[in-house]
Amino acid sequence: MEGYLVLENGEIFEGERIGFNTDTACEVVFNTAMAGYIETFTDPSYAGQGIVMTYPLIGNYGIIPEDYESEGIYAKAVFIHEMAEFESNFRAKSTLDKFLRDYRIPGLTNINTRKLTKILRDSRNNERIFNF
Repeated sequence: MEGYLVLENGEIFEGERIGFNTDTACEVVFNTAMAGYIETFTDPSYAGQGIVMTYPLIGNYGIIPEDYESEGIYAKAVFIHEMAEFESNFRAKSTLDKFLRDYRIPGLTNINTRKLTKILRDSRNNERIFNF
C-alpha cells in the first residue's frame, strides 16, 4: 500500500507503508548508524520523533528484545530505504514489520533516504508531517 511523507517545504516522498497503518505528524530526524536499529527505536531520546535510517537495508537481524534500550518503542514513525524480507539472527523473536505493528508505529520503506537526509540536514526547521 502506498504512503507519503509530506514535508513542510512541499517535498513529497512516496513509499510503501510498513508497520501500523495510521497517519501521524512529527519531527523527523536521521540516524546514520550501520547497525543498532533496535536500540535506536527503543531509545527514549527519540521520543515522539520520526526516524530516518540512512543505512540502506534495515531489519536484517530482526527484533531482539534483549537489545532494547528501554521497555517500549519511542520512535513515532520510521523511514527506511529497504526493509529486509527475513530476519537472519538466531536470537530474533520478530520481524521489523511485526514489531512496528505490535507497537502501533507507522513507517515507510522504498523511499530515497539519502535525499531526505540531505533535506533534513540542510533544513533550519525540522518539523515535518508524516501523512498518507
